[in-house]
Amino acid sequence: MNQSTSKSNVISQIMLSAVAGALGYLLLFNKNVQVITLCQVFCGGLVAVGIISIVSYFLSGDYKRIDRYGFAYGVLLIILGFIGLLRITDLTGNFELYTGMLSLILGVLILQGAVQVKVLHYPVWVLNLILAVVSICGAFCVLSRIQAVTDRVAGFSSWVLLITGASCLIGMLIVGICILLAGRREKKEQKEAENQPAPVPAPAPGPEVVPGSYQPAEEPAPAPAPSAAFTPAESHHGGESADESVQSELPPLENPQLTFEPSENHHSDFTP
Repeated sequence: MNQSTSKSNVISQIMLSAVAGALGYLLLFNKNVQVITLCQVFCGGLVAVGIISIVSYFLSGDYKRIDRYGFAYGVLLIILGFIGLLRITDLTGNFELYTGMLSLILGVLILQGAVQVKVLHYPVWVLNLILAVVSICGAFCVLSRIQAVTDRVAGFSSWVLLITGASCLIGMLIVGICILLAGRREKKEQKEAENQPAPVPAPAPGPEVVPGSYQPAEEPAPAPAPSAAFTPAESHHGGESADESVQSELPPLENPQLTFEPSENHHSDFTP
């Protein structure tokens, strides 16, 4: 939702809650105030809120989206306000009926706040739920005209209006604080996730060894083939070839005396 639209909705809810609380307080503790005057003020307030909604619809650019109904909401409030001013006598005669409807609307808004806080995982949602149940039950008794309940308390509808207006303001405060805390908690968790080192991947598991089963031994790697060219290593005597080193290690031969025996077909003897 657009930020300006969200602000206008919050302002409208605050104004509605404040008007309800003020009406209930005046009806209970100010005996000089007349109901017809309060009805005129209330209808004039509906017209003012409708005008604000229409202006906000154009300034925020909500006309560019299909899911924004600020203009229709504003027109509806303006029409209802003027109808109430034109039929102020009838409105005054059924004042309790309209105050019950206003209390019911505010009670449902408090219930929505309780659901929001519950989803955000804050235990204070129970307080919002209690306020919502009290407001909705009181409005139901006023609209249904359950005399067994309403006749027991003088000015029952006014008390319901006062309690519902104050409860709606308290519920909005609780929801706002919880949303703020949830935003900070989410940012903190995001920073912790970014600062956490990346996990080291686990090594791939080897073949599972079953006790008592035969496991074939790994074949040894083949030896490298000998090189075709052979280079004799140098001897330890420094710079000598392989033949010289072999001859130097052999024992010296004695002076051989060669004797040749004359053969049968040879006519000369040779004696060295």
